[in-house]
Amino acid sequence: MRFRTRTAEVIIDLDGCVAPDCGFACVKACRLYGRNVLKIEDGKPSLAVSPQEAVRIDNECLACEIHCRWYGSGVIEVRIPMEVV
Repeated sequence: MRFRTRTAEVIIDLDGCVAPDCGFACVKACRLYGRNVLKIEDGKPSLAVSPQEAVRIDNECLACEIHCRWYGSGVIEVRIPMEVV
């Protein structure tokens, strides 16, 4: 699964996801620190909003990636392009 935010791209490898064994760490982190753009659907994380809405409301807190690394299988990557000025 992939979706864009204002300045980043979030990639979740659903095939490598160990949910529910991780307790849905990414979804819980998104609810606690983020803007609730992730939900649980069919036992895996999915977008709770449209891709267009995710661009608008996601606060790019990185919590889903961090909590997946701590409690899950590390299958979330938030890519933020850096430009040298």
